[in-house]
Amino acid sequence: MPAIDDHDHDYRSDAAGEVRMPAADGLPGLADFDAFLRVSADLTGFDETELRGTGMAHEHHRTLLAHHVRDEHALLHLWYVGAWPDEPPSSPRAHDRGLMWRTFHGAAPGSTAPGHGSWARAPHDGGDR
Repeated sequence: MPAIDDHDHDYRSDAAGEVRMPAADGLPGLADFDAFLRVSADLTGFDETELRGTGMAHEHHRTLLAHHVRDEHALLHLWYVGAWPDEPPSSPRAHDRGLMWRTFHGAAPGSTAPGHGSWARAPHDGGDR
């Protein structure tokens, strides 16, 4: 697979054909916050405004910069789950604000109140009515 030049970033393919972001010393583009958002939007499918709306953009940028190995899979995991792979969430709110919840219009368990009067409605059993 040839190298991809998108938004002036230097993506490269490894031996297995996986597109990888450059190593830490070769990331002048992703050290810039706006470039980080552009790449994140390209990878996640959410636009830059939606990514900023999570309230996690700056925290995720700091997390990315703290890691030597940076690839698109780890960055996607960070945005969707709220944690770098094999690490705990970067903050208590990171998991709750992960894109995985927005993907299916849900909320992390225990992160939002069910709403006033919700106790008055019987829970939906999942079956057909």
